[in-house]
Amino acid sequence: MASAPRIEETDLHALVDGELDAERRRRIEDHLLQHPEHAALVEGWRRQNAALRAAFEPVAHEIPPLSLKDAAARAPAPAQGPIETGAIHWGRPGASRPAQRLDEIRANRRRQALLSTLLTLLTGAAVAGLAALVFASRGETPHPPIAAQFTQNYAGRAALTYGTYVSDPRPVEIDISRRGELVAWLKERVGFAVTPDLADLGLRLMGGRVAPGVAAPAGLLLYERADGARVGLYFERAEAAGPAPPPRTGAGVTAIEWRAGGFAFALVGPLATEDMQAAAEHAARAVAEPAAENR
Repeated sequence: MASAPRIEETDLHALVDGELDAERRRRIEDHLLQHPEHAALVEGWRRQNAALRAAFEPVAHEIPPLSLKDAAARAPAPAQGPIETGAIHWGRPGASRPAQRLDEIRANRRRQALLSTLLTLLTGAAVAGLAALVFASRGETPHPPIAAQFTQNYAGRAALTYGTYVSDPRPVEIDISRRGELVAWLKERVGFAVTPDLADLGLRLMGGRVAPGVAAPAGLLLYERADGARVGLYFERAEAAGPAPPPRTGAGVTAIEWRAGGFAFALVGPLATEDMQAAAEHAARAVAEPAAENR
C-alpha cells in the first residue's frame, strides 16, 4: 500500500490561505494533531495575517484625493526597456548571465519583504512604547492587547480564536447554506455539533470552522447582527465543570464562559454586556439539549 504523501510547508500555507479541498484539509488537520510544532506554526501564521489585516486594511479602503489621481493621470508612461528573455545575446554586456540577474531580482524582493516586516514590527513597538509613556505620565495603566487581558484558559483561547478569524475575508470554512455538512464536520472533528439558533436575538448564524484546541480540535460558530457586529461561539473538550467565571471584558470585547456535557463554551463579541449575557443564556439552553438541535 502506498504511503501517505508527505506534508510540506506549502501545504501548511495552503491550509492557512483556505486553498485546500475538504479531503486534503482534513488530512492536514490530522497531521497537525500529531505534530504540535506544525500546529503552532500554522496558528502563528493565522494570527500574523489577522494582525496585518487589522493594521493595513483601513489603508486599502482609503479614497485617494483628486489631486493625486490627477497627478497620476498626467504622469507620462515610462519608457519600456529591453525585454529580458532566456536567450543569450553574446554581443550585449551582462546578457550572458540571465539566471544571475533573476537571482538578484529575487534576492532584492526578499530583502524588501524583510525590511517591510521589520519596519512594521518597529512601528508597532514604537507606538506601544509611546502609549506606555503617555499613560505613565497620566498615572494610568495602558490597556494591554486582548491576548494579554485574558488568561490562557478557555475564554482566553476563545478570544484569540475569535480575534484571528472575525475580520477575515473568509471567517468561516463552511457556510450555513451547507448546514448538513457543517454539522457532520463539527461532529467528526470536535465531537459536538449543536448550532444554537440566536435569530430571536438578532444574530444570524454565518457558519463555522475548526480551530486548534489544547487536547483536541475546537469549534467556532460565527453569528452576525444586522449592523455588522459579529459574535463567536467557541467550544472545546474540557475537564469536569467548575463554577462559572464572571464575564471577562477587554479591548471592547466580552467573553462569557460556561461548561456543559464535557465541553467548555465561550461566547465572544463586541456587544453590550447585557446583550452578550442574554445571547449566552440562550446558547447555553440550546447546547444543553443537543437532540432537539440535531433532529
